[in-house]
Amino acid sequence: MARRAQLFVATHAGALSRADALDAGTPPQSDAPHLDLPGMDALDLELLGEVAASAVRFGVGDVEPVEVDLDHELLFALPTFLTEVLAEVGRAEDPDVPGEVAQAWAASVERDESGEELLPALRGIVAVVVAAEVAGRGVYLWVAGE
Repeated sequence: MARRAQLFVATHAGALSRADALDAGTPPQSDAPHLDLPGMDALDLELLGEVAASAVRFGVGDVEPVEVDLDHELLFALPTFLTEVLAEVGRAEDPDVPGEVAQAWAASVERDESGEELLPALRGIVAVVVAAEVAGRGVYLWVAGE
């Protein structure tokens, strides 16, 4: 069975509540922007951050999602640098940047998808990050326990 994961916009308290609902298999009460990312985890987003930072020449910073709470071991917050880099991918003047990032991301992860297959996920991730930026909230990743 493929791993389940969801990227979403929330406050810290909202993230804990959404993670509890997702853990319980019940629909979250929040209609916050979110994206299901089947088969992905925090390492996939970290690798995406590394290739995206290089592609948009954003420099170096923290791209490793961090655990939010001891009681929620599979709930991660995306660091500010990572969210800024991903938002920049969406704002790039060169329309080829998202495709180039998706290709580099596909090459960096041990997955069967090509860059072309990962491009919709990348665009969805960027949309969630931009929604969080507009709302002034954080971006969180929930991953289902094994």
